[in-house]
Amino acid sequence: MSIQKHIVVGAGLAGCLLAWRLKQAGQHVTLIGSTTLPNASQVAGGIINPVTGRWMTKSWAFDVLISHAAATYRELEQQFDVELYHPVPLVRYCQNSIDVKRMGRRMRNPRYANVLGDPIPEGAGPDSFEDTHGSFHIKQAGYVELPLLLQTLREHFTQAGIFHDETFIHADLTRHDSQWSYHGLQADHIIFSEGVGMQANPWFNWLPLTPAKGETLILDCPTLDLPRAIYHHRKWLLPYGDHTFRLGATFDSDDASSEPTAAGARELLESAQSFIAPQHTLTIKQHYAGLRPSTKDFRPFIGDHPTEAGLHIFNGLGSKGTSLAPELIRQFLAHLLGGEALDPEIDIARFVDTATNPPCTDATH
Repeated sequence: MSIQKHIVVGAGLAGCLLAWRLKQAGQHVTLIGSTTLPNASQVAGGIINPVTGRWMTKSWAFDVLISHAAATYRELEQQFDVELYHPVPLVRYCQNSIDVKRMGRRMRNPRYANVLGDPIPEGAGPDSFEDTHGSFHIKQAGYVELPLLLQTLREHFTQAGIFHDETFIHADLTRHDSQWSYHGLQADHIIFSEGVGMQANPWFNWLPLTPAKGETLILDCPTLDLPRAIYHHRKWLLPYGDHTFRLGATFDSDDASSEPTAAGARELLESAQSFIAPQHTLTIKQHYAGLRPSTKDFRPFIGDHPTEAGLHIFNGLGSKGTSLAPELIRQFLAHLLGGEALDPEIDIARFVDTATNPPCTDATH
């Protein structure tokens, strides 16, 4: 494997993990990204959930993804002596008789045997919750402390002298022969992991990104004690200990701002108050918002620019970046460094049609 120079643009979860793996592989890497810009990774709950949505559908490629995700976060914990990964059960509450029937069908499906636990009769869970239709355990769930992970890796890169905490200016990236130049740096490969910032990227803004705003709350409730788990009752509730909880998340594909809203806080609180017993008073400690880099076909944007050699993208992980990123980074680096073909489901070649979407190259001149 030849040693090449790489610039990773974007210091969220995808960019940081990608830069870390490149560094481990002995490659020259520089990470560029602003820690002051809104970042979906910074405000996300970091939840890993194998069964999602109203249809209780098993997440895409979950069986392949989870083992590599768990191993990656354990490896980070060992290298940096931090606690990041918390595998905990997820308890999902049925909202009506339709949910109960759907749950039963899923439990009879062999594909779900490794992710669904036994049903829990109504009233058998914590008495702090409304429980009129019962619930069920979702196995192989958990959460990752994303703010700590990002802080740890950014500090590591800063100490190594390879992190530039600044906004990337696309117009300043130019080609010189077979390499790319940016503010005195030379690179063979530029990998863009910008989240929704991709919309301002002149080389990749033709990809069909569909950002979705999400808001979460950090709550305080001194009277609420819950067993260690993630609870899903319309919204998810994640106990952190010391009577602190994270509640999320909203989904808004119309609001393109990254600012918390009163409407978002109201939606979350009303949801929590609908299933948490009224004697428990919830107090908002913090309110976060971010834009998920979701995609038109619910699959990531990974691969090479169709006409500009050395430009690549690793983006579009949506709300499942915590589970998707580790394995997809492995696949991408096998492609980038080893020449292996990408899975067509994630390769941006599926969108390439130069007759209708000619890639923009104005920024290179």
